[in-house]
Amino acid sequence: MFSKEKIVIRFNRILRNIFFHFFFWFASFLFYAFLTGENQIFKVYLNFLEVDNTYLVMTVLSIFIAVLFSIIDGLFPYRFRRFFPRRLITFFKSILYLASAFILILIAARLPLTTFTETNYTEILNQIPDMNIHFVRFLVYFYVSGFLITLFHEMIRRVGRRNIRNWVFGLLNRPVEQERIFMFVDMKKSTTIAEKLGHKKFSHLVQDVFNDMAVVDNYRGEIYQYLGDGAIISWSIKDGTTRLNCLKAFVAFNRLVQRRSRYYNRRYGFVPEFKAGMHAGKVMVLQVGQIRRDISYNGDTINTAARIESVCNDYRATLLISGELYNMLPENKIFNFRKLDNIKLKGKRRGVDIYTVKVSQRKK
Repeated sequence: MFSKEKIVIRFNRILRNIFFHFFFWFASFLFYAFLTGENQIFKVYLNFLEVDNTYLVMTVLSIFIAVLFSIIDGLFPYRFRRFFPRRLITFFKSILYLASAFILILIAARLPLTTFTETNYTEILNQIPDMNIHFVRFLVYFYVSGFLITLFHEMIRRVGRRNIRNWVFGLLNRPVEQERIFMFVDMKKSTTIAEKLGHKKFSHLVQDVFNDMAVVDNYRGEIYQYLGDGAIISWSIKDGTTRLNCLKAFVAFNRLVQRRSRYYNRRYGFVPEFKAGMHAGKVMVLQVGQIRRDISYNGDTINTAARIESVCNDYRATLLISGELYNMLPENKIFNFRKLDNIKLKGKRRGVDIYTVKVSQRKK
């Protein structure tokens, strides 16, 4: 079932994918020309516009490849990977990447459509360049570039778009203080659900839930960590408070799961429900590890957010936020807040002001 949130997620993903491929391939072609000093292959075999400007040819070629590779990536969605080994998917993607080079050459040759409708294979083969050392070198470079872009894409997904620059340039080798918003999201009654479904089916449920959790990206949220059946989502103060993004993200996630209730009921026999706790404050962000590196947030802010989420059941609340976050939020008519006094959280010496959050009846 398609919803507005799902459409926005896919649109943003496709758009980012196209831009990512374009910039990568344009830089890749520039680097190839720099290494080999060969510009003729772009003017002779890959010149869609029949112009002499090599940079213009590279730009058009990069745009075409960006769209083509985004289509190839779309053929292997996340749910598709659940049923097939990653090695098999990588093998098929590699074949498609290599075939893309020949497709580009045939399109650049501007063959008439009648050539493909008739059994005239000779004319088609004549358009393929001779397999000399220069052309073979380009094909190898094209294939290696396709492999590297896939690897780099996975790195970005692992580290996060907003952290990749700091990670690559080592800007977080020393701890840096930041002020951020953190939300702990957890599935209600997860232990009972896991016993009922079994570990295998429960794992599939978690995969589906985390796929739907991508909706937080529409509200500038960054999934910091996955924790079993829950997750930690983070915002900068500006991104989280602007238009109440941090609150809207949780509401949108719950709404998306509810709209997919038919799917969840058919596959698992129920619709999962979630609770969340939010807090804002200062944390230290740093790069940790030698054998396996990661971006880590440390500080009492994260611990407090976890404690707030842990008392949701005590107050029969779906979403609780701290007083510190409440004071940062702009006035609005979308959400209703109710203070639950000053609560002594486990592990905290001082009490913390807690507010329940509900969507206004006029905005449902």
